[in-house]
Amino acid sequence: MKTFNFLEPFSYKQVPEFTRDNFRHYFENSDKVMIMLAMIQWFIATFVTSMMYNTYIYGFVSGGVLTLSLLIAYKYLAGTPSMRALVAIVMMLFSLIYIQQHLGRIEMHFHIFIAMAILSLYKDTLPIIVAAMTTIAHHLIFNYLQYYEVSLFDMPVMIFNYGCGLDIVILHAIFVIAEMFVLAYMVQLQVEHSIELHKTEREVVGLNEKLLYSSMYDSLTGLANRQNLYDKLQYITANSKRHKNKFALLFLDLNNFKNINDTLGHDIGDALLKVIANRLKSTLRENDLVARIGGDEFIIILSDIQNEQSILEGIEKILDIFKKEIIVKSKILKSSTSIGCALYPDDSKDIHELMKYADMAMYSAKAHETNNFKFFTKSLDDALHNEVNLLEDMHRALDEGEFKLYYQAKVDVSTQKIVGAEALIRWEHKIKGLIFPNTFIPLAERSTFILNIGKFVLCEGARFIKKLELLGFDAINISVNISTLQAKDTELYYHLKHALQINDIQAKNLSIEVTESVMVENSLFASDLLHKVRELGISIYLDDFGTGYSSLQYLQKFPIDAIKIDKSFVDEIIKGNEKNLILLNTILLMGESLGLKTIAEGVEEEYQLEYLQKKKCDFYQGYLKSKAIPEAAFIELLKQQAEEV
Repeated sequence: MKTFNFLEPFSYKQVPEFTRDNFRHYFENSDKVMIMLAMIQWFIATFVTSMMYNTYIYGFVSGGVLTLSLLIAYKYLAGTPSMRALVAIVMMLFSLIYIQQHLGRIEMHFHIFIAMAILSLYKDTLPIIVAAMTTIAHHLIFNYLQYYEVSLFDMPVMIFNYGCGLDIVILHAIFVIAEMFVLAYMVQLQVEHSIELHKTEREVVGLNEKLLYSSMYDSLTGLANRQNLYDKLQYITANSKRHKNKFALLFLDLNNFKNINDTLGHDIGDALLKVIANRLKSTLRENDLVARIGGDEFIIILSDIQNEQSILEGIEKILDIFKKEIIVKSKILKSSTSIGCALYPDDSKDIHELMKYADMAMYSAKAHETNNFKFFTKSLDDALHNEVNLLEDMHRALDEGEFKLYYQAKVDVSTQKIVGAEALIRWEHKIKGLIFPNTFIPLAERSTFILNIGKFVLCEGARFIKKLELLGFDAINISVNISTLQAKDTELYYHLKHALQINDIQAKNLSIEVTESVMVENSLFASDLLHKVRELGISIYLDDFGTGYSSLQYLQKFPIDAIKIDKSFVDEIIKGNEKNLILLNTILLMGESLGLKTIAEGVEEEYQLEYLQKKKCDFYQGYLKSKAIPEAAFIELLKQQAEEV
């Protein structure tokens, strides 16, 4: 149980630094109130009480001295403990004036207690203690003067007009001391309460500041966020209208940032974003604006541009940032960017439309090469609108069954027999006729629609395998292409497994074709996925080998069954001239050495086949045997082959 400390009401309550200014201001205001009260009391002592009791000189002079002392002290001591102590003395001495003017009437002693209570206006125990000590002292002194019948201003000194002795003075002092304790305790509670209020207010203000900051700035980089960007763009736009100048809006996106997060971890990715944000801020001018509006997306406003050259200079500075290596947590990283630029008011006067145009230009830049930029143009707008329409048409076509699988035969080089086929998608448009993949697949790959197409190709390919098995062609292998985005989908393994089960087909008759980019972008995930696919019994072909990274480690690390040699290498085979075929020969030799099957694509001439036979290539595809044909035509091709046997 907590025990009450007798001296606790008089203990000094330390005022925290954060609220001292508030207390100082409060004390100064309280000093003003006390001075006003002193002036009122002087008026009462001078013009009211003095006249009633014929003590004009005593009341006027005494009250004037006290009031004047406060006015002078306020100029130099306002808000200080010394000022509060002086106020306490003055209040008690005014009590003395009233007691003397009323010739020691007992009723006037109540002014002492009232004055002490008034002093509790100060959130400080000092004036209360001083007041108590002052009143005790003046009772003792004046009781002594009364006892010896001393007179002041021709007035007998009287502290009690009925001649009370020292015992009454002591009793009076006890009451004063008791009141002092109570008032001091009240003041302590006031101080504690005020400190808590200020603390709460400070916390609320601090929280509001944090909320305001978090609502306007990106928590990771400290750059302006989307909302802050829009707010500042309103001002920038209004300023541009007023002064009839232009500004450039740059939409900046990091290339392959997701790969850094996936392979090195989000902490490395976050650290990289911080470094890039700092470099952007330090590179641009003070009146330019940098904002982060998404994971790896930034908006940059180049203000007060004079001409296109000044924009190019700003963009070049930004691109230079990405030409330098970035060291993050002991890792050396290389990053690149794509930038789209739209001009105000040339391209649009609407902020949202301007951002859309810059975004469109950025995607156009991204489609060409890394560390590239594009300006928004009307032709780009038309092209992108056409892409949007094409994408919408693809969704409709998939729902209405316009997409079909065509099959290009895979032929055994030595036996000339068809052993399988590659499933290739075609769009049999109801109005435009047959549309080849190069028209719509790049767009599908830039959107998630490639996942829909990939799932369709897998389901149709598995259904066709079942159809072939029922027709007796149970040794024909059908391969389907897996896009880069599809290979990142964690559901791919389950889609393959489901296709085998739902169609009840042999896994040896299904193959998937992946490109080297699948392995480069996320090697750990790709390795795990491909090993699981191999466990299902599905073969894995490495497509377009030799045109990409072509690293030998991929052939050793990943469960590859066959490599497909790109058509560009086959085209190098010229009749009567077998020179300059080092790369083709190396690939064929590499496949043989590693125990991998080799499949040559784009074989169109007999002499190309003869060369591949001589170099022990295993299989080929190409117009020499058959172009990609509908499934009915491919089945007829298999039947003809069966009849020839």
